[in-house]
Amino acid sequence: MLLRLLVVLAPAYILSQFLRNSVAVLAPNLSQDLGIGSAGLGTLTGAFFLSFAFMQLPVGMALDRFGPRRVMASLLAVVGAGCVVFAFADSAPVLLLGRILMGMGCAPLLMGAMVVFARAFAPERFASLTAMHLAIGNTGILLATSPLAMMADLIDWRGTFFGAGLLAGLFAVLMVVTLPEQIRGKPLSSGRSEGITQSLMGVGRVIADRRLWPLMPMLFTGYGSVAAMTALWGGPYLADIYGLNPIDRGNVLLLMAVGSILGPICYAPLDRRFNTRKWVVVPGCALVMGIFGLLAIWGRPPFWLLPILLFLISAGNGYFSVSMAHARSLYPDHALGRGMTVSNMLVMGGVGLLQPMSGLVAGLFTDGATGAMGEPSYRAVFAFLGVSLGLSLAFYLKAPDCPPYKKSPSDKIKGL
Repeated sequence: MLLRLLVVLAPAYILSQFLRNSVAVLAPNLSQDLGIGSAGLGTLTGAFFLSFAFMQLPVGMALDRFGPRRVMASLLAVVGAGCVVFAFADSAPVLLLGRILMGMGCAPLLMGAMVVFARAFAPERFASLTAMHLAIGNTGILLATSPLAMMADLIDWRGTFFGAGLLAGLFAVLMVVTLPEQIRGKPLSSGRSEGITQSLMGVGRVIADRRLWPLMPMLFTGYGSVAAMTALWGGPYLADIYGLNPIDRGNVLLLMAVGSILGPICYAPLDRRFNTRKWVVVPGCALVMGIFGLLAIWGRPPFWLLPILLFLISAGNGYFSVSMAHARSLYPDHALGRGMTVSNMLVMGGVGLLQPMSGLVAGLFTDGATGAMGEPSYRAVFAFLGVSLGLSLAFYLKAPDCPPYKKSPSDKIKGL
């Protein structure tokens, strides 16, 4: 059953990861074709994640009420439309519209799978199943590196995105035909017929629970800081500081993509192995924070060392799946959709805001006459991302641990 579910759910999430990370490799091409600067690239990339975050609350309520199949299939059609708009864009505003549609359409593709895992399998398996899904889906990051660069050379970036739109339509059909409404007699929707007011009150109770508050900064910055490298700054940094061409940039980013696949796999069993979630997340976050700090101080490490550091950033971020499991442990079964999407709203809102904010930070150190980003600009970006993680870690240390094997129904958010 698990294999069948992954065959249905994983392709759509792979496409989502490909789309969200595609700008990093194509940034120089988009700048050349349409004259987009560093701040514009940050806005263009961040638009995907902000629209993604904006959709999380309605998606969460829809997942609870209608179930993953109908919600995910419907919004995959929006993904297809966004890819086509992006492919035919002749200006920055049209590119922005395409990215917004992609972000809206991709909004349920991770959370929908998490709802399936949470409702169809035992709670202590959630972190491992989520990590497995993330690892498979993160091959989309891999596809957004050297393969994307080669495809863009072969058929241009416009043809690549048009093809992605066709795939989105195909995956929507696959979802409708093969994803069940219930598994082993367990429905994948909550079965509740709530009105909008009741649903919003349930969301409000999730947000108001004080046990979630120390987790919020970690959810906001934990994934967003690394996504800023894989989805935005990695490509320009390698081009501006090391002078790499698109294929060579893609090869280095490919190693980061491999790290994003291996990281969740390595972290997946740790919460059950040590019966702790908090103390899996803390060292993982500290590792990534430390490497950003090293890059901020060093600026231009030897090229032989750089791929190792970038790999450790992406692999170390595998703790993200455990932090999501930490948040998931707070929600009762009937409110999993809204609970997980509140968490994901924080995650994607963080990505959407950290990227344009890092673009503004970079702009403060950019040559005003030429608009070129040099080593001081990237040092500032790395320092900004490292400090963001450090502040989040300070808040997270105040959170109580939620061991996988010591949960009680009384610990769940009540009244949802």
